[in-house]
Amino acid sequence: MDEHIETYLASILIVFFSFLVIIQVIMRYVFDSPLTWSEELSRYAFVWFVYVSASYAVRYQRHVKFNILVHLTRKFSTFASLFVCFIALLFWISFLIYLDYYSVQLIIDQYHTHQLSPANQIPMYLIYIGLPLGSFLMTFRVVQHIVNILKDMKNNIPKSNQ
Repeated sequence: MDEHIETYLASILIVFFSFLVIIQVIMRYVFDSPLTWSEELSRYAFVWFVYVSASYAVRYQRHVKFNILVHLTRKFSTFASLFVCFIALLFWISFLIYLDYYSVQLIIDQYHTHQLSPANQIPMYLIYIGLPLGSFLMTFRVVQHIVNILKDMKNNIPKSNQ
């Protein structure tokens, strides 16, 4: 499950999203009778897909990053390069913990408003759950990267000349 959770979730969501869009296009242009619910539901599926895919990008290190400091420090030592990566991951995990907290607060606030989506009458807190889901998955993946960096740093500790 740890290996492919994002892959499975993202695949299901993109297939669901694509299916809804295709059905909507067929109903609108072939039968001249657009569905009222499919556009909204496909939009929500796509938003969830984006949040889950962000975690996928973190898992496989496909996110946008600036490696100039890592490349510069790698010329001096592998340990220095790993240390720069570690510091960057600490900043990232700090942001994600902040995002985790406030995304849960958003869900709680949405739950108390009892707001429903316009077309499907789905409680909006269920729609917004995609944000903390993606955020928690990203946090989990960044923690995994931190553990791996710490292991690598331990194996590359500079030896003293005694």
